[in-house]
Amino acid sequence: MSVSGVSGTTSTSSLTGTRQGIADNFDTFLQLLTTQLKNQNPLDPLDTNQFTQQLVQFSSVEQQLKTNDFLQAMVLNNQNAASTAAVNYIGKQVTASGVKSELTNGK
Repeated sequence: MSVSGVSGTTSTSSLTGTRQGIADNFDTFLQLLTTQLKNQNPLDPLDTNQFTQQLVQFSSVEQQLKTNDFLQAMVLNNQNAASTAAVNYIGKQVTASGVKSELTNGK
């Protein structure tokens, strides 16, 4: 009986790309905000509440992305722990209750 190794990997390339895109958008937003503030009409200033709301929205999106990253890491850790725990059952007889079971390579 051969046993393959159990290991876990994380895919951070897509996460890094998403974070970089948000950072680029935030930088662009700040540049636009600065330009608008420099060129605004002193007699009719821009609404600061709108800018504040947009800043809060960017911050919220950034926090959601970080939360997703942490949740994804937790899921991977749980999967790795389950795979590692399954190794303890190699060579033992196991009885399970349930209606469904998954077969791998017909075994």
